[in-house]
Amino acid sequence: MAKKIIQVKIVAGAIVDDDKILIIQRSAEESFYPNRWELPSGRRELLEPTEKAALREIKEETGLDVEIVNILNVFDYQIERGDEIRDATQISFLAKLTGKQNVKLSMDHQNFAWIGFDEINDYNITKETKEVVKKALETC
Repeated sequence: MAKKIIQVKIVAGAIVDDDKILIIQRSAEESFYPNRWELPSGRRELLEPTEKAALREIKEETGLDVEIVNILNVFDYQIERGDEIRDATQISFLAKLTGKQNVKLSMDHQNFAWIGFDEINDYNITKETKEVVKKALETC
């Protein structure tokens, strides 16, 4: 039996503050990538403008208000689980805080860190996300 393929569009925010990028750690209970560190991200809803989706996801996952600066990167990945394959395209944006704020994580995440170049390899981050973080740090 062939696996069902589900296409999803993911938006992510590389939030810059004082030459550091915010990463957040997925909950241990998450079905995809438990305990993995990532950028604040999530699905773009049907007919939702992409930048508005990124702002919404960042707010939902971190409690932060940000301003989108530009697109940093686009990459594809697949996740296979059970009888389905998720075929995802992730659009990552460079974003900056709109004033001093505190991170308030969603229930889907258990920790956060502001990291610089020298700390990228200290966290369990996918190769693609590391590339986005590096590009964001080079930009700021």
